[in-house]
Amino acid sequence: MLRLRLLAGISLLLLQAALGQTPARKPLPTGSLEKYDNPPAAPARVLAISPAFVSRFGLYTSYQVNVDANGNNIVGDAANEPSICVDPNNPNRMSVGWRQFDSVASNFREAGFAYTTNGGTRWIAPGVLQNNVFRSDPVLDSDTAGRFFYLSLLQNFFVDLWRSITGGQSWTMVGPADGGDKQWFTIDKTNSSGHGFQYQCWSTDGNNFGGRQFTRSTNNGLSWMNPINIPNSPRWGTLDVDSNGTLFIGGVNLDTGRIWCVRSTNAKNGAVIPAFDQSTQVNLGGEIVFGEPINPEGLVGQVYLAVDRSGTSTNNNVYILASVQPTGFATGSEVMFARSTDAGRTFSVPRRINDDPVNHAKWHWFGTLSVAPNGRIDAVWYDMRNSANNVTSQLFYSYSTDGGNGWSPNVAVSNPFNPFIGYPNQQKIGDYITVVSDNTGASVAYAATFNGEEDIYYVRIHPTAAVAQINLGNISTRSFVQTGEHVMIGGFIVQGTGTKRVIIRALGPELTQFGIPDALGNPTLELHNRTGALIASNDDWQTTVPGGVITGNQVGAIQNSGLAPSAATESVIIADLQPGNYTAIVRGVNNTAGVALVEVYDFNPGAGSTLGNISTRSFVQTGGHVMIGGFIVQGSTTKRVIVRAIGPELIQFGIADALANPTLELHNQAGTLIASNDNWQTTIAGGIIHGDQVNDIQNSGHAPSEPAESAIIANLSPGNYTAIVRGVRNTTGVGLVEVYDLD
Repeated sequence: MLRLRLLAGISLLLLQAALGQTPARKPLPTGSLEKYDNPPAAPARVLAISPAFVSRFGLYTSYQVNVDANGNNIVGDAANEPSICVDPNNPNRMSVGWRQFDSVASNFREAGFAYTTNGGTRWIAPGVLQNNVFRSDPVLDSDTAGRFFYLSLLQNFFVDLWRSITGGQSWTMVGPADGGDKQWFTIDKTNSSGHGFQYQCWSTDGNNFGGRQFTRSTNNGLSWMNPINIPNSPRWGTLDVDSNGTLFIGGVNLDTGRIWCVRSTNAKNGAVIPAFDQSTQVNLGGEIVFGEPINPEGLVGQVYLAVDRSGTSTNNNVYILASVQPTGFATGSEVMFARSTDAGRTFSVPRRINDDPVNHAKWHWFGTLSVAPNGRIDAVWYDMRNSANNVTSQLFYSYSTDGGNGWSPNVAVSNPFNPFIGYPNQQKIGDYITVVSDNTGASVAYAATFNGEEDIYYVRIHPTAAVAQINLGNISTRSFVQTGEHVMIGGFIVQGTGTKRVIIRALGPELTQFGIPDALGNPTLELHNRTGALIASNDDWQTTVPGGVITGNQVGAIQNSGLAPSAATESVIIADLQPGNYTAIVRGVNNTAGVALVEVYDFNPGAGSTLGNISTRSFVQTGGHVMIGGFIVQGSTTKRVIVRAIGPELIQFGIADALANPTLELHNQAGTLIASNDNWQTTIAGGIIHGDQVNDIQNSGHAPSEPAESAIIANLSPGNYTAIVRGVRNTTGVGLVEVYDLD
């Protein structure tokens, strides 16, 4: 739907372009990101628990990981920055480590861990590595023998290493491991002379070694070499080895903002101090950023480096991926990728992995990748594309089977969640998520707030099931609400086989901030099914009206959705709806009148059902009281729709004052007029209409019966669109705006 804030943002960008201005590079913080600043929270008198949360989204199920020893959710705690490791000999055995906050009242954190023996559908968390010991930046990995290792940052900016030979059920400290802030490590799993070597790098800040930031262990972490410098000081990144045991490190230089790939060909020789023989700057089309609104006290994403060891035509390709803010822009981020086919000497031009229309109000963040043994590249990230109010995010996925030349259409693999809730006295949801790939799929550990708390979840993704979906979604219509037959009636259809969760809102007072002087002061909302039966109602969203499809208090769910109105007198309903036709009716309390907005948000797009065939009926007036319908095309390719403005046809349904001659305009998200019509039997060429549409309208099955009605057929790319209905020569009457999905 068309938002004033979106237009304001576009206007600002156009102004910057006109003036030749480019936002200056944002400086990155040079202090340590992890530090002790809160004591442990007082233990709860009674530890409250609830069942572990399971979040189902279409083909994908996310299972809560940060549970207790009995597999239950701990109420009131928080967890983020998950790192996952998988037993290469038994992929059903996995372990996840995370930053554990026993109470959201304190950001004192410990090293949480959990394990699974059944492929991730049930997790057990026996406790933390050490009680009341400050720990952060968990990083886990496994070796070829199936032993798990856990690298953990301490309060003094040293790290220590832990080992598990029980699949993560219990851990034993191996010993000190040098390190520093934002450390990362990898284990050589090749058959090279470096087999089993552990390589570690960290930041130059939060550093006890005078800025030196690399070390190596040749004996499974029992001892580590004296740290050495890395050329160009790459930080906030990861490292990996190729099939020959050659080491690669990726990261960003915090002073220059440049991203680097650094190579050592002799780190696999335990008899020598490693030398770095190559350092290559990598262009990802933007910059690593920190402290942005999407994650106020954390990163938008770090630099991920992974190497192909498949033995196929893509063997030893080096890949780098990160969520970056595009050069020249001051907000938003994209998931960008580059590859090297010559051992890191050169890298390709950057490629954008998220495939939605460019919109710098959107954040595509915490991008990460891994490479399967067969060479498939898996990328996952948080994505705001489906968030109409730019609050909620979903976990998204894409993969490549040809070394990064081509990528699958993006698919959402989780329900939306609000990343701004559940903070543990620290305004971030961590700095990273992680993924481990095998030949049949990817295992992902990520943080989300599905139950109103910041928790860790596991989801298994199978590439063959990742099918792009192109849907209509997030519907809205604005018009002047009166009484009797002149109330606003919004209709929509849930199509498919699965239950669709929607949030329906009736807004009036909030419109005043957009310059609407006669907004409806107190809107009420009713939801009816296809038989006309009332199945839900609301008047003032902070007071739930039980009955029908509403079986419990909805206030908490509305607040957690990211779509809670700012005015208490607005009305909201959350409903899980079976496929069928539904109608939302908006009235004013005590028969009051005014301009209102009815909205239907698809809160789990892709979950086996879609929103489609949208219509709204209202009294069309003039000026600011015309009827404005908004909808969003979601997905990665075009959607063919027919948009209709109906008036005379309503007379047969007993509407005496139907709009006699409606006109129709279609605008894109920039507000540009892209199509118009007045009388559907006469096509108006221009914009996206290049030829006569009369036959197409007749063949669509949605041709109006009256020639004075208006209709447009359009092939629309993903994005926001607005349909405006007026009366010819400023006539007024009851009109209907409809959008039908023709695919």
